[in-house]
Amino acid sequence: MLRLVAALAIAGTASPTLFAANRQLLNDWDVRNEIQLAPGVNPALVKDYFPSFYDYLDMVLFHPTAGYYSSGRVDFTNHYRTFPGALAPVFGHMVAEQMFRMWDGMRKAGTLGPTEKFTIAEFGAGDGAMAESVLDYIDQQAATSKDPRWREFKQQVVYACYDRSPALSEIQRKRNSRFGPRFEARQGDATNPSATIARGSLKGVILSNELPDCFSVYKVILDVSGTAEIAYTVPSVPNDVWARIEPSLPAAARNLIQKDDEAIYHKLFADKNPQNPSAPRDRVYLSRAGFSAILGALNASANYENNVKLLQFQELYVPATVLPELAEHLRQYARSYAYALTKSGKGMVTYINLGEGKFIQGAGAALKAGYVITIDYGSNWEGTLGQEFDHLRMYGPGSSQSHADPYHSPTLNDMTTDVNFSHIAAEGKSVGLQALYYGPQHSLQMGTPIDLDQLPSSRPQTPDQTADFQQWAGLFYSWEAYKVLIQQKDKTDAAYRYPGEAAEALTISENGLSPAERQKLADIEKKLGR
Repeated sequence: MLRLVAALAIAGTASPTLFAANRQLLNDWDVRNEIQLAPGVNPALVKDYFPSFYDYLDMVLFHPTAGYYSSGRVDFTNHYRTFPGALAPVFGHMVAEQMFRMWDGMRKAGTLGPTEKFTIAEFGAGDGAMAESVLDYIDQQAATSKDPRWREFKQQVVYACYDRSPALSEIQRKRNSRFGPRFEARQGDATNPSATIARGSLKGVILSNELPDCFSVYKVILDVSGTAEIAYTVPSVPNDVWARIEPSLPAAARNLIQKDDEAIYHKLFADKNPQNPSAPRDRVYLSRAGFSAILGALNASANYENNVKLLQFQELYVPATVLPELAEHLRQYARSYAYALTKSGKGMVTYINLGEGKFIQGAGAALKAGYVITIDYGSNWEGTLGQEFDHLRMYGPGSSQSHADPYHSPTLNDMTTDVNFSHIAAEGKSVGLQALYYGPQHSLQMGTPIDLDQLPSSRPQTPDQTADFQQWAGLFYSWEAYKVLIQQKDKTDAAYRYPGEAAEALTISENGLSPAERQKLADIEKKLGR
């Protein structure tokens, strides 16, 4: 494997072949190193070899050994920070106060018995900071409050963290071990809660903070007429790099890559016209399996962070109909997408998060009675389809917040996209979830005694800590992109009202459309809905 490291360290990069596409997009910069299939190739063949953009994100974040999260490479301080940590412990205190009100309402409504467990199931719990803050606060209130209900609440609460990453589950377990059986760290994929929690088995709250933004997404081009194309990622290794690393690869990985490269080249890219010879082969193409094998091999070598940057990536766009699940989503929400295209007057690159719908459907199915609290950055339909700012972000070494390049330093950075809360609310209806409130994250403080004006006494009382806390408290109030969505399972508590103010719309208003725009919207909707 030493030869592999040395080869990658000195290898150069090859210039990709670019194909300009005149699609008239609002954000055409987001189409990266596009290539095209040879004439006459069936676009459906692409999915047999290359990872979709969704697959690419999933692999660089959760590859079993090399993924950003699964490898434990994530750094919750230097790469990015979240409010539960930056405002610890009071962010968790606010959430605990809101859940106490939910528990109390369920007890009064009779949908939670005095001996039943009130489960707080947090998906994507990161380093376990939220769980620690919530449980600490419940313990403090049970010990000091004159309200006896807090002691009852403590007796009924079980906090369970669900995470896809074993490394993060271990961090959560160690951090919260002092709570004994009241805390559990479990394995679970947030895009499939039903695989972990039995249907109708849970009473309590399903909680997430900055979770759906981390789900893998499909990258889609919508042109102004309603034509939809889906991005597939084309990984490759330049010839000069491959010549040096090939002997160092495990035989199984080498044979797989060579076999798939031949198939990819001849079935997808080789020009079949004898009057127009094929372009010289300047790279070895990596299939979905080949890309995974290369990541695994590099991760087992030294100097991984430099070596992985030498992989190259291009994009292929094929009709969205090659992926039935995505095509069905576009049909179901055709009017919302058509509205955005009508208002913009141009096409766009957008990111479609089917995982957020699967998460909320699984959460709703798991609940027999209770609530779902989703805290994240994002917007409604209009905000997530508008292109006033970038919707893909990166956090980590060498990352860029403006026009972030998802192919830069794969597996070394976190990548996120804005959450579509309108989509989550709509998908929740099918499993008996009613949206009670959608609005700014700072509504979590409403109706609670939590004070953000002073540095919490549990934190070091230093000028630096005070300044840091005050800065994040200011962001808590001013960053309007951070939202909270409260959903209630049907028949839980007819009297419950979330105390938040400044609720925002989850549906699109078409009142301002002209007759011509309405006709255009109808035409685009019809095309997307086919």
